[in-house]
Amino acid sequence: MKLAGLSALTRKEIDLYGQTNTLASLDVGEVAFLEDNFNKLLATTDSQVRKIFEERADTIVSGVMAIKEKLQRRKFRGMNPSDAEIGMGFIRPGYTKTNNVINTSWLVGLTAMGTWDRWLDSAATAGYALPEDFGLIITHFTSLVTPSPFVRTAHWIIGRVDLIPEDVTDIILGDNENGVAVFPIPTKIILPEDELRVRLEGETGNEYLKLGGLVVGLGRFIKTEDLVTLAW
Repeated sequence: MKLAGLSALTRKEIDLYGQTNTLASLDVGEVAFLEDNFNKLLATTDSQVRKIFEERADTIVSGVMAIKEKLQRRKFRGMNPSDAEIGMGFIRPGYTKTNNVINTSWLVGLTAMGTWDRWLDSAATAGYALPEDFGLIITHFTSLVTPSPFVRTAHWIIGRVDLIPEDVTDIILGDNENGVAVFPIPTKIILPEDELRVRLEGETGNEYLKLGGLVVGLGRFIKTEDLVTLAW
């Protein structure tokens, strides 16, 4: 997949949740790193995740540029950054918090249809702030529960913006070419130090719901095996 020529590369600003954010430019070398590593991350040509990423390449590149601006325009080096450079990878549980505690798995207990359960937050009525070291570009959910996922609806609050609850019921159908529990959602770009809160509603059971997308942040942070030790 070629990223050169995407409109995002020429943009200067992006509007996110009621605020205008500056986009840091990517030089020729950084675009080459992003294109090469982006394609390596996407797995096989028939991957459902690959299809989602390819359809949203322009938005993902904008997200990388917005996060780069927040990280003082350090050099972007894809999947092999030095400690002070910017890198990227898939989102791990440790880049999220529940009840202000860093997650070590994607487990979330759902209690009943019609009941909204806490998932990503710092308290019952408050989100948590990402650290200054990384941002998230979220494109889809993947349920690790078989044969039928429990999640049905997700409600996102990003900063002060309360988004419309999103029905993800069709995740149980595996309504895609490969019949897998991967469900695209409107892309969320969470910048460093932004506040995030997500609540879920669904059938009673232990859901393992993975955030699909990319973490973009400083190499010293995203290379760490045990994110809990960073106590962010």
